[in-house]
Amino acid sequence: MATDTGDIVKQGYVRICSRKLGIWQRRWIVLRRTSSKGTCRLEKYLDEKTASHGGVFKMTVLNAVTNVCRVTTSIRKHAFSICFQDSATKCLSCDSADLEADTWVKLLDQECILSQTGLVTGEPDILSPGIQKELQEQFHVYLMPTPKLDVFGECLLQVTHENIYLWDATNPRIKLVTWPLTALRRYGSDPTKFTFEAGRHCCTGEGLFGFYTLEGEKIYCKVHQATLAIARAHYKVKKQTDKSTSNKEPPPIKNAAVSHTTLAMVNSCEGLSSLPINNQTESSVDKNVAAARVPLAEAEETRNGRKSLWRRI
Repeated sequence: MATDTGDIVKQGYVRICSRKLGIWQRRWIVLRRTSSKGTCRLEKYLDEKTASHGGVFKMTVLNAVTNVCRVTTSIRKHAFSICFQDSATKCLSCDSADLEADTWVKLLDQECILSQTGLVTGEPDILSPGIQKELQEQFHVYLMPTPKLDVFGECLLQVTHENIYLWDATNPRIKLVTWPLTALRRYGSDPTKFTFEAGRHCCTGEGLFGFYTLEGEKIYCKVHQATLAIARAHYKVKKQTDKSTSNKEPPPIKNAAVSHTTLAMVNSCEGLSSLPINNQTESSVDKNVAAARVPLAEAEETRNGRKSLWRRI
């Protein structure tokens, strides 16, 4: 099975100096730019055939690179170095002329250093005052691998009044995925993790998504407050609609494009039902609609002193 080539900047044979033995080993390396597949990185394969078949490789993440430069010929001809923030240095050399080494230096500098400052992409600054206010609180999380997404690892999680956003940790301009709060089925936290179940109306489809984080409780509270506000707003609209049409024949519904999950929130706005974290996941939204209801005041008391951290919307 061939590897994905959409994010490859450059690839080819180079010689890499072993830190422990000082031996220059010939390896096939692939430079990948930051994308939805992951952060900027170097992948090292035994040879080109191994790379083309998606074989075993070693990866070096390039999000902490401070400098990329050529080294003197006294060390080795056609060589260059990659310097990291922890003072580590990786030395590489090309078998051909200096032009090949210069190309590697130029591309590495462009992808690892210049792109972090936004000087290469030419994209508008999404951190303008209005958007910056919306993005001012983000949580560092580690997304656990899931078949629903091609990405995993360190990310930034953001909770707004309508959505949960996942941003790339090394380049905050890259939005990885969006989950509408109205499409979540349940969510919960413990001291080391925040987890939620997405419904079928999410772009990822149905599934559980887990994030390792030390701020799981804080994320939980933001999600709970936002979903409760959405439920109250829908309930208020529903009450006003019912009051105005109580003595009249209901008019035909012209727009029925309301998600099942949103209807469930409206119908159960008097309270959010709890689900123990060890219960089985229900596979149907209709089962969520039929969930037991509790008074709103009781639901808020449960949130303040809850024993179960799962909440169903």
